[in-house]
Amino acid sequence: MSFITDSLILGIIQAAPLVLAAAGFTMIFYLNGFINVAYAENLTMGAYFAIIFNTMLKINFYVSIIPAALLTGITSVITYLLVFRVSIKRGVSSTEMIILSVGLSFFIRYLIHIIFGGVLRNFDVAAPSSIKVLGIGVTTIQLMTIFLVIVAVVALYFLIYRTKYGEMMRALANNEDLAMASGINPNRVSILIWFIAGVLGGLSGVFYGVFSFVNPAVGWKLILIIIMISIVGGVGNVRGALMASVGAGVILAGVTLLTTPIYGEIILLLAFIAVLQFRTVRS
Repeated sequence: MSFITDSLILGIIQAAPLVLAAAGFTMIFYLNGFINVAYAENLTMGAYFAIIFNTMLKINFYVSIIPAALLTGITSVITYLLVFRVSIKRGVSSTEMIILSVGLSFFIRYLIHIIFGGVLRNFDVAAPSSIKVLGIGVTTIQLMTIFLVIVAVVALYFLIYRTKYGEMMRALANNEDLAMASGINPNRVSILIWFIAGVLGGLSGVFYGVFSFVNPAVGWKLILIIIMISIVGGVGNVRGALMASVGAGVILAGVTLLTTPIYGEIILLLAFIAVLQFRTVRS
């Protein structure tokens, strides 16, 4: 019983940033139909933007989250306008788009490395206190992170499924021609989706950074898991991404408690393959 509760609590803590990253990734995947590997760098940029505001400009960590997330959203839009939209309009295939995103990912990551160096960086946060939750020590920073993730997920869910803008985003992703015939401006809605996805990725990077440390490979180390979660959860399904993220976090936490993290990633990959096989058989 202790192992189960430990896995659940640690898994939820580990899954919290994954939820945001998977939701943002699946929004772009659903809209444009390609795997954007460069989305990994949204996490990295968000973490470094927060480092600038928090450790260099000496702004409170929680306050620095807001401009860091917004700047990441703006950067995401810039990459869409300057790189991806141009390629989409030229009729570039999905495979070529993936290759393009890999190249952009390398460019951004090494640019960050040139600017900030490869040293590990930490946020300037007051030493957290710890409380016991079902026998597991949880820090106040972890609890605050989970709370902020819940707020972000609720806001995202409300935006997508309960507002006019969310209806337009879903309509554009389902059928662009029909959406345009209905009076929806595809450029504006696409920009909004890429901005929101960038904000979510930036928030995810900040929360991962505060749990451990920040370096230029923060996002790159997580992109494979994010892709797997998004596909297992269902393309464009934010609710599915939420459940898949929690499941992945619990699996990784449980296996890590028994062995080492690398085996958790292997088992997660095997589970991902099994789910895809099951879906193939059912269809």
